Amino acid sequence: MLTDQFLIDLKQKYIDTICTFNQDTAVETRQWDFPTKVGKVEVNVMRGTVFEKACVSSIFATVTIPGRDYESTIQWLGVQTFPANPLAPLLMGVYEHVSEIGKEHTPGYYDIYPTVPFDEDRAYALQEMEAVSKKHGRNHEDLAEGYKRMFQVKEVGTGVGYGVGMAFRPEEDNFDYFHDAASTLFKVYFQLVDKRKDSTPSPEHTNEMFKQRAEWIRFNFMDNRFFQGGIKFGAPPESFMLHNLPPVVKF
Repeated sequence: MLTDQFLIDLKQKYIDTICTFNQDTAVETRQWDFPTKVGKVEVNVMRGTVFEKACVSSIFATVTIPGRDYESTIQWLGVQTFPANPLAPLLMGVYEHVSEIGKEHTPGYYDIYPTVPFDEDRAYALQEMEAVSKKHGRNHEDLAEGYKRMFQVKEVGTGVGYGVGMAFRPEEDNFDYFHDAASTLFKVYFQLVDKRKDSTPSPEHTNEMFKQRAEWIRFNFMDNRFFQGGIKFGAPPESFMLHNLPPVVKF
């Protein structure tokens, strides 16, 4: 499906690393065609002791984005994790390569979402991501502002976690910057998971995890523009639901 080698490699790195943490190489893979036949979706699901559920998914589709009169070929890599331990953070990431009217762009959005926030974890992650931006002569944009601009909303709500990630604009064309930022976020995220996965949570922490998961469902169906946009482009709804939704929820 994917042809962008960086996205292909990043996809496999996520799958391999999640399987290593879970000490289980089992991967459930499901594939769909868009009903309109303009694209394909693949969802890879892993379940285990560290990541109760984690999905690494990809889309390859050629569509006409609303408001445009030309086609865009979109390569989309999505990552969604749900750790079993509420002290380990979630990850929601979208990495794209868009080809249109002779131009190549690399939009994306990702952040780390704690159930139980740790100031030292956020400070470390932010320091690493700011260093990437500085390396490429960029200022590390406040993620909340990037989120509001990208999705044209007034409030960020559940869309932003620690606020250490990136919101790459649709016109972004610096692939080196995009690659370095994605690789750094990958490194930082799994370092934080490794740091927290064996800590002992309290019953209150577990309750907070289930509250977060319930809110995650509301967020995905009501506010998540990637979910809504994918459905508008013709992606099968069941593929996004498998990718985005938590393994166990309490209301």
